Amino acid sequence: MLSLQEESFQSGVQLTSEEMSRQALGKRKRYILGFGDGPKPSSSSSTPSHVSQDHVGKLQKLKVEMEEMKIEREMEREELRRQLEQERREREEEKKEREEEQKQIAHLTSLVTEFLKGKTQTHKSSIHHDGAMYSTGGTNTR
Repeated sequence: MLSLQEESFQSGVQLTSEEMSRQALGKRKRYILGFGDGPKPSSSSSTPSHVSQDHVGKLQKLKVEMEEMKIEREMEREELRRQLEQERREREEEKKEREEEQKQIAHLTSLVTEFLKGKTQTHKSSIHHDGAMYSTGGTNTR
């Protein structure tokens, strides 16, 4: 491989690593780049049965664990849904309370406004005579 790299460098033609691999190794089926000929598939009957049983047992155990994890995650999601619903209800309740407070503030503001209008009208109904002000309430102010 190094000699191909040197040759390509000296000739001025740069080869990619893939092109050098093809020239050095040729085109063979089941050749894994960098690892030589890959393992050829063996028949399942040549595999010892205890190894297969071990794998089956491990797979079954993993499947059970996965199912348990799925159930656990679903329970966690359901708990989160309940919490979110509770928070939504609390926000709605707080919103209603704020709206009620705003209504009360508006009502009190209108009462104060009416009260002040009444005071202003009372003040305007005072009698002004010869530079002295006489209130209809009997108070003399100067």
